[in-house]
Amino acid sequence: MANLKIIEKSKTLVREIQKYKLKKKKIGFVPTLGALHKGHLELIRLAKKESDIAVVSIFLNPLQFNSKSDFKKYPTNLVTDKKKINKEKVNILYIPTINDVFPSKKIKRVKVSRKTNKLCGKFRKGHFNGVVTVLKSLFDQVSPNLAFFGEKDFQQILIIKDLISEYKLKIKIITIPTVRDNTGLAYSSRNNLLNNKQKKIASFLFKTIKEISFEAKKNLNKLNNLKFMGKKKLINYGFSKVDYLEIYNENNLSKKNIKKNNLRVFVAACIGKTRLIDNYKN
Repeated sequence: MANLKIIEKSKTLVREIQKYKLKKKKIGFVPTLGALHKGHLELIRLAKKESDIAVVSIFLNPLQFNSKSDFKKYPTNLVTDKKKINKEKVNILYIPTINDVFPSKKIKRVKVSRKTNKLCGKFRKGHFNGVVTVLKSLFDQVSPNLAFFGEKDFQQILIIKDLISEYKLKIKIITIPTVRDNTGLAYSSRNNLLNNKQKKIASFLFKTIKEISFEAKKNLNKLNNLKFMGKKKLINYGFSKVDYLEIYNENNLSKKNIKKNNLRVFVAACIGKTRLIDNYKN
């Protein structure tokens, strides 16, 4: 049985990781913003299975939020998160402050991927640069062999892979399919901001992109029509705004060479002030 070590200081973490490295232990890493849900727990369980030492970080990264209000309203519950992580028999829980993530006090912004200009990157300027800036620092501190991410953030996964390639980091990215509730709604910390009526509306996000994916595969010439119809449907279901609904080649997030085996549907839509994202490939 693993005894959970809760570490707050980066120097302490680096020392601890070095001990495991000297013993040739395989380090698995699950970075999170907190407000852990079933999707996070699936990642943690896989990290436990695939690694000798499982490290989870909780750091609500201010660099990836576009506004202070969005940052402040992000649901957090560290007490509950600690209980969940303890139950999963994780080895290390890393809860740094921003001064520990960036010990030099000077934050050097990381820019790595052209894929940041599309989808969420187009609507949340600087978001992905904030993500990779913090991840680069966390990767340096945790020094993992494996890092685990969910496909709900599919664009983010591609951008992180570009980060790893750019800096020649010896980290293998392992992904899991999006974890959903029984209505099809993807688990997300932001779901905590929805009331029951809004959750019913939110369930149509997955239903809509699933339908579009099936129809798109039947006729690749109808992609623009399907996107238009999908946006219209979401507004009719009760979404207040659709930031994007796109059909891309999942390998490079482009409209080039879209085929049945690489077609993926991406969506971001708002219910009130809560923004939800999802994607689907059948």
